[in-house]
Amino acid sequence: MAQLRPSIVRGFAFAGLALFSVVQLSLLTIVGMPLIDTVLLAVLLVGLPALAIAQAQLVSESEIERVRAYWMSIVFLSILGLACWLIGTRDGGATEIGLVPRPLSSIATWSFSLAAGCLSIALLSRPVAMWTGVTESATVRQLFPRTREEKGLFTLLSVAAGFGEELAYRGYAIGMLVPLVGLVSAVVLTSVAFGVSHVYQGLLGMVRAGLVGVLLAWGVIASGSVWPAIVGHALVDVVLGLILAEKFLPPENSPGVRE
Repeated sequence: MAQLRPSIVRGFAFAGLALFSVVQLSLLTIVGMPLIDTVLLAVLLVGLPALAIAQAQLVSESEIERVRAYWMSIVFLSILGLACWLIGTRDGGATEIGLVPRPLSSIATWSFSLAAGCLSIALLSRPVAMWTGVTESATVRQLFPRTREEKGLFTLLSVAAGFGEELAYRGYAIGMLVPLVGLVSAVVLTSVAFGVSHVYQGLLGMVRAGLVGVLLAWGVIASGSVWPAIVGHALVDVVLGLILAEKFLPPENSPGVRE
């Protein structure tokens, strides 16, 4: 990611704060949504993407300590998922955020199908990067595990990501937005926010994450449960990080890799 001047980074931060305030206050005063929901929804749609933009600049300027980064992400994603579960289920129970029981065979079928689709999107990004010259952020390569300890933590991180991000965006946020903007707009808004939250991966990574978000949202809608998205998301991260990392990324020093 190209280095930005501090003034530009501060500008992004102030713009993010302003947009967060507008969204939160609009949901509170115009829509009449409960305060706790307005804050959480604004965090998911605006706060986390804005924070990701600011953090991406810092990450791009330093070498990543993978173990520390994994633990920080595990804790954050676990808290995010727990917050969405506690807030989203306080009135109507677990089904309010898509935690609907399904036969194990159905969950397995949907989970593996979604994982296969997401892996296809991810693996297609390699030829796209090489053919178009759209760069893959070097940060992505840095984050893949090398040692046995890192691989173990990465597996735990993958589970936390499946739990936290799916409960947040596909379970809680879509359910809150559908009565306000309709199903299609809810999927688009959450997928865009999800994509921008992966800005550390560069433009290609944001588009990739956004498309994955759309596919996972479709899986939740079609299966009637968020469980397949949780399991499928975790599977994708594990397979990419532990098995297909080299097939996922363009070769180093190729036109599709940005330092």
